[in-house]
Amino acid sequence: MSPPRDNAPESWEGDRAMRIAVVTTSYPSFDGDPSGHFVEAEVAALAAAGHEVDVIRPTAGRAFGWPGFAARLRERPSRSAEALGWVARARRQIARGMFDHVVAHWALPSAWPIALAHPPHRTLETVSHGGDVRLLRALPRPVRARVVSVILARGRWRFVSEPLRDALATSLPPRLAATLRERSWVEPPHLGIAHDVAPAARARRGAFGEREVYVSAGRLVASKRVESAVAWVAERARAARELGVTAPKLVVVGDGPERARLASIARALDVDADFVGATTRPEALSWIGAADALLFASRAEGLSTVVREAEALGVRVQRV
Repeated sequence: MSPPRDNAPESWEGDRAMRIAVVTTSYPSFDGDPSGHFVEAEVAALAAAGHEVDVIRPTAGRAFGWPGFAARLRERPSRSAEALGWVARARRQIARGMFDHVVAHWALPSAWPIALAHPPHRTLETVSHGGDVRLLRALPRPVRARVVSVILARGRWRFVSEPLRDALATSLPPRLAATLRERSWVEPPHLGIAHDVAPAARARRGAFGEREVYVSAGRLVASKRVESAVAWVAERARAARELGVTAPKLVVVGDGPERARLASIARALDVDADFVGATTRPEALSWIGAADALLFASRAEGLSTVVREAEALGVRVQRV
């Protein structure tokens, strides 16, 4: 595990091996699956520390999965019943599991209501990554305050970034906001880059010669604002043509409901763009590693994993 930050609980991470449940709505379902890879990395770290870890997660491809619960629910509203069924089953697993500690990735629904089935005298740790905080902030103020109060009464809260914690705190009554800050800490998630992607990245880079290559990676949903990346490359392409040099290439890694619209925008702006679709995580990392810069446009991230991955690979991040 990463070194504890201010307010981080240290007692449960001692020498004693424990039985830990990790509740998550996103987790890899095959080797290289990018879904919830940071949760998988944390599970591996806990197991390496000698703990017995049970991962409680929904079946891939149903209510939860790529490109996100909200998009999948819009596509098929009946998936709400699947989600409620999994929540009920997960609560039963928690209630019967005799776990020493529960880590709930995403406050909703992993902490509330699932992990609240954990006996009150056992420890509960809630981890917020971004989407759950946006969902909490969208709730009516009294409901939001009640949910936050219940979660805090049962344990401590980990946020992946300070701005994410601030966003939730400022939406709460002052006394509850102070309690949240007292019982929470900030700690970036595990990156878990176990693959050597350098050879694949060099091969991809070599295929483009001296041409500039820019990469956008992530779910193709409205909140990611990938159209801003397309527009940014379009400006670079116009400048290149005026100078009589080769226009840059845009590679969009990922899939989602915005893909057709984004491809149409790229064509309209005369951007040479390849939409490579959903890939394994090593493939996505090799594309990022091959880029002159990673283009990042989202304004709704708690702490962007893809930005941290680019920085770890030594690739410049261009915010657009």
